[in-house]
Amino acid sequence: MLMFDFANTFAKVPGPRTENLGPNSGEKFRVNYLEKWFKENKQVEIDVSGTIMNFGPSFLSEAFGKMAKEYGREKFFYIIHIKEEGKRNIKLKNLIIKHVDIALSK
Repeated sequence: MLMFDFANTFAKVPGPRTENLGPNSGEKFRVNYLEKWFKENKQVEIDVSGTIMNFGPSFLSEAFGKMAKEYGREKFFYIIHIKEEGKRNIKLKNLIIKHVDIALSK
């Protein structure tokens, strides 16, 4: 399983929904990382413990919600794992589950 340090590899501060709204967007994360992992069927454990800001709903919806809608819940949680240590990781895991459920209910 690939270990992905979000803060050191992508950004310490998650951005808005799309690149035209600002840097470090959910769109950029989805295009540059998530889509590649899903196409390669590569399991990834994401660690966000180094981030200094919380993930906004627009980032989560654009990045994770769109992938769940495209690939389905089972495949999504086969590929994406969140490190189980630390408050930031636990909070993100719960938020991702929420945004996956919202995306799949539409």
